[in-house]
Amino acid sequence: MKPTVCRFATLLALVVASTPALAQPGAMPPGAEEVPPPPAPGTLVTIQPEATAQQPQPQPVMAVVAPLNENWSNVSHINGHPVKVGERGDYLVKWKKTNVATNPIGWMFGFYGVSVSHAVHDNVAVRGDANIFAVDDESGYEIGASLPIYFKRVYQGPFIEPGIVVRDFDNDSSCDYDGYDCQDTKTVGPEMLFGWHWTFDSGLNVAMAFGAARNMSSDNNEYNSDEPEPAGYFRIGYAM
Repeated sequence: MKPTVCRFATLLALVVASTPALAQPGAMPPGAEEVPPPPAPGTLVTIQPEATAQQPQPQPVMAVVAPLNENWSNVSHINGHPVKVGERGDYLVKWKKTNVATNPIGWMFGFYGVSVSHAVHDNVAVRGDANIFAVDDESGYEIGASLPIYFKRVYQGPFIEPGIVVRDFDNDSSCDYDGYDCQDTKTVGPEMLFGWHWTFDSGLNVAMAFGAARNMSSDNNEYNSDEPEPAGYFRIGYAM
C-alpha cells in the first residue's frame, strides 16, 4: 500500500473512532445520572400532584420559579422548607442524645453542681446530678437520680420527672461550743417534678422544673420532717 493511501486510511479511522465523543460533548461517566440545570428565575413550570383515591386525576398546578438571591447554605431550612433560625430542632423527631447542664447563677451563691442526662428513647431520658452547698453557715450535698419523661421529644417542651433525692444539710451556727448537737437536716426519698425544656439548634438549652420531695429517711430527729417539701431546679446545658 502506498504511503498516501496509508495516511488516508489512518485519518479515516481516527475520525470514525472520535465520532461518539463529538456527537456527545460533555457526556457523563457510565452509570452517572445527568442532572438538568435549574430553570431560570421567572420561568413558569407545571407541577402535577400525585393521584389519590379521592382525586384520581388531580389538576396540575402552575408556579413561577422564584429567583435565587441567597445561597441555601446561608438559609435555615429542612429539605428546602425555610425554618426560623434556632427552631429546626422543633421539626426533628430524632435529636441529640446526651445533655450536660449546670446552674451558673448558683455559682454566685455557693451552690455548685452538674447534671448529666442521656436519652434512652425519643421521649425518655435518664438523669443523674450531684451538688455541693456552701451558703453562709449552711453546708451540705445533694445527689439525685431521675427519669424525665417528655411529652413531645427529649430535651424539648413539657415533661414530668419522677426521681429519688438524697440531701444532707448542716447548720454550723447551731453547733454548741464543743461542735456537737448541730442542726443536721437529712432527706432521702422520692420526688416528682414538672418542668419545661427549651433546646436550640446549637445544642444550648434551658430547663426549669418545680415540684415536691418527701423525706422517707428513718433517721428522723427534731430537725427532720417527713412532710413534703418544695423541690426544683434551673439549669443551662449543652446537648450533643
